[in-house]
Amino acid sequence: MGHRHDVTPQTFEAIRTVEVEKISSLTETEIRPLLPCLVRMSLCAPLDASEEWVEGRKHILKILSGMEIVNSIVALLSVDFNALEVDARKEQHLRQKAGDSESLLSSLPCPALEFERSDPARRLRIIISELMNIMNQ
Repeated sequence: MGHRHDVTPQTFEAIRTVEVEKISSLTETEIRPLLPCLVRMSLCAPLDASEEWVEGRKHILKILSGMEIVNSIVALLSVDFNALEVDARKEQHLRQKAGDSESLLSSLPCPALEFERSDPARRLRIIISELMNIMNQ
């Protein structure tokens, strides 16, 4: 299980105000809970096209480029969540129709092993299926 990282008041203030200088002064431990937000900010087309934000965005990308975990976050943020929702609804419908005994992923011999081998979208599908199993018990 991963480590829990609390958000310090200075970390919260840095992300709340999106002050790149404050963000870049944070330690890796302090910045870790902000990674999904920072990755999303750096990858999405900005509404602010000012030169100041363009430079700030470059600086955030520089910070992120030194952290290996960022690749996993990028992969998860790249998942087609609309397709995932459609699949989850199909899964739910199939379970209701078959009396909760059937699943689109019911043929997995070892969900944990399949999870480790899968791409991010498939991993999320496996998690959804397992959550449905838990909810139906």
